[in-house]
Amino acid sequence: MKCLILTLVLVSSVTAGAQLRPWNDYRTILWMSGKVNQHAEQWPLIAERMREMGINTGMSGRDAPPQNIIDSGFGYYVENIINKGLCLKFSSSVTNWGKHIDDWSKTRSADAFVRDYSFDDPQWLGAMTDLMSKTAAAHAAAQPLMHDLRDELSVTISANPFDYDFSPSALAGFRAWLKTEYPDLAALNAQWNTEFPSWDAVMPFSTDQIKARMVTGEKHPKGEPDWQALKQIKFDPAEAAKHPERWNFSPWCDHRTYMDISLARTLDTFRKASHAQDPHTPVGIEGTQMPSAFGGYDLWRLSQVLDWAEPYDIGNAREILGSFMPGKPLLATVFEKDTNAARRRLWHLLLLGDKGCIVWWSDDMIDWSKPDLPLTAKAKALAPVLKEMTSPLAKLFLLAKRETDPIAIHYSQPSIQVAWLLESTADGKTWPRRFSSYEATHNQHAQVRNSWLKLLQDLGYSPGFVRAAPKWKLPVAPPEKSILIRPREWCSSEAEEQSLRAWFPNPLEIEDGEGGLFDLHGRFVGHGSYKREIAYMPVAPPLTNDGVSRLEVTFPRQGDKQNFNLSDGSQGSYAARRLSAKFELSEDDQELCNAILKQVPPPIRVPPEARVRTHRYQLGQARLLAFERNIDYKMSEDLVQAGGNAELEKPVTFTASWNGDKVVIDLRTGKHLGRSHQIEVALDPWQPALYALLDEVQMGDPVSALLAQADKGKTSKK
Repeated sequence: MKCLILTLVLVSSVTAGAQLRPWNDYRTILWMSGKVNQHAEQWPLIAERMREMGINTGMSGRDAPPQNIIDSGFGYYVENIINKGLCLKFSSSVTNWGKHIDDWSKTRSADAFVRDYSFDDPQWLGAMTDLMSKTAAAHAAAQPLMHDLRDELSVTISANPFDYDFSPSALAGFRAWLKTEYPDLAALNAQWNTEFPSWDAVMPFSTDQIKARMVTGEKHPKGEPDWQALKQIKFDPAEAAKHPERWNFSPWCDHRTYMDISLARTLDTFRKASHAQDPHTPVGIEGTQMPSAFGGYDLWRLSQVLDWAEPYDIGNAREILGSFMPGKPLLATVFEKDTNAARRRLWHLLLLGDKGCIVWWSDDMIDWSKPDLPLTAKAKALAPVLKEMTSPLAKLFLLAKRETDPIAIHYSQPSIQVAWLLESTADGKTWPRRFSSYEATHNQHAQVRNSWLKLLQDLGYSPGFVRAAPKWKLPVAPPEKSILIRPREWCSSEAEEQSLRAWFPNPLEIEDGEGGLFDLHGRFVGHGSYKREIAYMPVAPPLTNDGVSRLEVTFPRQGDKQNFNLSDGSQGSYAARRLSAKFELSEDDQELCNAILKQVPPPIRVPPEARVRTHRYQLGQARLLAFERNIDYKMSEDLVQAGGNAELEKPVTFTASWNGDKVVIDLRTGKHLGRSHQIEVALDPWQPALYALLDEVQMGDPVSALLAQADKGKTSKK
């Protein structure tokens, strides 16, 4: 069995030999349309408008550096370099995804599973790699801020479900990969419960085919499943143990995993080609999707092959990538028209570590119809926010080191795959229409993950995500006390358990539902040798034989529905319940909170009912604090922020406390608030409250003094 070691939130990697330029300043970037070039003779006026708005960085296409931007003193980045194959919305036959699915649904033929551009096609890969190399070489001397491989790339479109890729080159690559996973064909057939006579005959199961197996248990199902029978299927571990062949998803899960691998491998190929020509410019992608069984969106794999990313904050994607890409630049697209909404989100992301933002787009910011090219109302609304993000106050938090807690939520891509299959049985034959927009609000596995994250944040913690993965070493010693959250973790392995235990030797381990019923390939194993034995226990359970305290949170089912309904009072519904006007912790919530608070007391204590987010930082000898309303961000690829946060768009007053008296400074006003172990915070819902905790009284402007200390610290380290 392959050895697995835990991937920690502290792990980061870059292409071997690459020495990326430091990124110490917040970059406000204008996404620039072709109209900028059409008005090139007015460039001095365009540059003036950009500065008036608070923009410090422009955008360029791949062919040549933008001399106007450079001569005007702006930085720039290179947009959408790989023009074919990464995003099927362009230069492919399936630009209209709804029509594509409608047409396929009439035949449901596997002939449609051939992707227009296979990631394993050497001709396409060679041409795009050459394009990447030429682009990097052309721009290297101008030192662009970053290279963007592609916006909104996907194996399918977004994270929409479809069985790409069955092209000959992709199938050849898939079989080659399977030979590294299984010692021989007999081992694969045993794992998959199949009877393929040769490696060349091995085929992945389509989604229809794996759903047919769920109905019949056949080794090689033919034709469409009985859709009505499928919709009646209810997964029950005891019943599944009687017919495990029905719950062997390996022929489907392995293909989904390979498509994740092939996308990440392709991006890494382009990144390495760029670094060969220019080792200093970071390479990344824009418009990433939520964690998903489809689209190539295993966020851990993507994080390992990117120097930067601009994620759509769907399904906790920003929090997850922030854990897996520590120190790497993350950015956001600005779409807001309202000053308050823009200020709230950009401060929120800066506090998480974002290094910049991309303002969408020049046509919405500059009125091209008038001779003096005035800023639009939207641009004027954003201008004070963009200038604030590059202010000394914002830079203070950009330079400070974020504090995190020894609390982790385990990220399991195999569990995401299995969860999708189990949830989608209720859809019958309409499963292909579970588009990204639907999954963003209806995927129950994602809702459970978000509920755990929001509960921990409301308690004042800064948790992270971890993922057991091969060939990684622990960079620091494990914490003395920790908490490991395992939300709906269907899949597990003995090696995963060993690696997680290395980092969490004596945790409070919290698991909702029965975990580890499937192996990492999606095969039902039931109560196998590495099944986690989680007992139903009260809060503060006694230690089990292996020294691990465990607490299980159950999900009561409603009626005869299978899809793990999140009934009121269950932990999985917490993210939704906390947004209500009359929110208060339930008894179950309070028991959970008590167990968590006892295991790892938070450095800064806040009342969870206030629903505030606490951020902690170290800057020299000072601790910086930031409090914000703990908004539930759900950004869509249409650049629309989901609603539901109305109750969190109201002021709130609460008391934050800590151990030991400290000198407290309000960083927004510069006012010294005396020496204390607590502070009453009157929190504006549209901007964070910012404080510094010091050992001694500090004279003069506190922001300037703290920045000076940060600069002095850098100099001394050099």
